[in-house]
Amino acid sequence: MAIEQLPSSDTPPVPRIPTGLRRVEDARRHHGAFTQTYLDAMWLGDPLADAFVADFPALGHGRAMRQLRQACREGIEAVTDAPESLRALFRQLDDVPDWLDIAAIERDTEHTTRYNLQSGIVLGAASLVSGYANSAASRPLELTGRYIENAGARTIEVGSWLAAVSRPGGLDRHGEGFELTVRVRIIHALVRASLQTDDRWDSAAWGVPICQAYLAYTLVEFTLIPLRAMRQIGAPYLPHEERAAYARWRYLGHLLGIDATLLPRDAEEQEALEHIYLLTRPEVDDYCRELVASINREFLVPEIEGVLPGLLRGQAPRVVQALERLFLGDEIADELRIPRTRLTRVIAVLGPLLVLVNRFRDRFPTSRARRAAKGEAYGEEQEARLRRDWGVQHDLVDASPSGGRPHPARGDVG
Repeated sequence: MAIEQLPSSDTPPVPRIPTGLRRVEDARRHHGAFTQTYLDAMWLGDPLADAFVADFPALGHGRAMRQLRQACREGIEAVTDAPESLRALFRQLDDVPDWLDIAAIERDTEHTTRYNLQSGIVLGAASLVSGYANSAASRPLELTGRYIENAGARTIEVGSWLAAVSRPGGLDRHGEGFELTVRVRIIHALVRASLQTDDRWDSAAWGVPICQAYLAYTLVEFTLIPLRAMRQIGAPYLPHEERAAYARWRYLGHLLGIDATLLPRDAEEQEALEHIYLLTRPEVDDYCRELVASINREFLVPEIEGVLPGLLRGQAPRVVQALERLFLGDEIADELRIPRTRLTRVIAVLGPLLVLVNRFRDRFPTSRARRAAKGEAYGEEQEARLRRDWGVQHDLVDASPSGGRPHPARGDVG
């Protein structure tokens, strides 16, 4: 399915390159025509999801979301009064790509829960923080107040979604992970619609809110970056597990509405996408730094304190800073004003040694299975504890309690 820019009769043509981007010519030299594909995608949203959201005023927010959930759980034909926009969305969602093999993905990731402790740390310190080094990509969080308001709640929401799409059966057509991913897609569209009528959104500088280019980079944040970070701290997945991770996120990208021209199939294509993103990303601003300070202060430091021995708990801030510098590199860490620490070098030296230890342990299927069972139990206990400590009972923001700052996904904006 080709994605086309939504027509607008009263809006002047937008420039080909958002003014906030940098080093575009460097990107062209490295990546040729794909760079233009990426730049064009800065002006593209998600026409199918955006069309459904455009029907929300007529349907009513609550009714529209109930229709969406019913279509996920029972199929679009069960929604007798579904608008054509929702039917068109589910024609795409129900059109299973011929390259998808869920059975192979689940078989090859059977024992990945053995690293649940490490992957939870990497989610915050690598995956989420990497996205905060882009002032345009993080701007929707600023304008909706979603992260500074409650860093812990949003991190739990993301972690719960990732757990759901990784469980056996999670990506089946009526699985929990499938529904959550479709809801994430509609949340993006609701935020996009809200920001496009917000005077604070500078489209000439930033392109379309939650544009195709940055949606595609989401796959890098949750595949290439964490797989690399896990190796850096000595918790490497096996080659077949990594291949399955790229396959899983290719399908998730399809469900999220990422156009095939941008949807990376493997590590090489994700590396190219990451390189363009890093070259052209707008400069870090104070809000980016506030985001990092918030997730560190409110979430990562307390979590690291919980896994360190008693006498070392006071070192948790330094451990978080060391991990972020290791994962992000000095250039981005300096822009985000993450303090330098010698502990980064210590972790960088220990990582390869732990890789050798864990590679040896992974040679034995019984070891992988035993550790995976322990990791799965840890993950369940950790989620229950986090939800209890942070008072979070919902899954995604569209189901979060009202109160505090309004959010377009809840239908309490405007």
